[in-house]
Amino acid sequence: LSSPTSETPAITPRQMMRGHTEGVRHVVHLPGGRQIITCSLDGSLRLWDLKSGTQIGKDWRDENSGASSMALSPNGEIVASGYEDGKVRLWDIKTKKVISKWTGHSNVVIALCWSADGERVASGSWDGTARVWDVKTGNNMLTIKTGHEWVRAVTYSPDSSKFATGGDEE
Repeated sequence: LSSPTSETPAITPRQMMRGHTEGVRHVVHLPGGRQIITCSLDGSLRLWDLKSGTQIGKDWRDENSGASSMALSPNGEIVASGYEDGKVRLWDIKTKKVISKWTGHSNVVIALCWSADGERVASGSWDGTARVWDVKTGNNMLTIKTGHEWVRAVTYSPDSSKFATGGDEE
């Protein structure tokens, strides 16, 4: 509770990670609470140690497109990343390698969400569509013309039977 005369408490960052050369667009915490992954418009994903604030290993890169979104799989083993070139890439966290690449969007993929069972990924793009992808096959199972000019958010319901989108109207 606060009163008009009390100060809002300030929180001081514990670590400042430095290394990306362009803006960071998303961060995910890995299971165990000791590491995070960041994605940036510089086209890289980076793994960081939270205690020391240092980057672990080299940048993760595939082609030369800016990374604009990211989502961690429910089992914590795969990260999906969306790019300015309209592609979605799946990365194996242990090997730091792309294990699948999906094409279909014609503009930036700005939003990603895994289904609770880890079998599907929903993506939202500035092309106005949301897509549902089968993780095992990489097939685009569903494309929805949302009515948004730009889709900025996608999310599954807790039981993965529905998903919702948010964005800017035309």
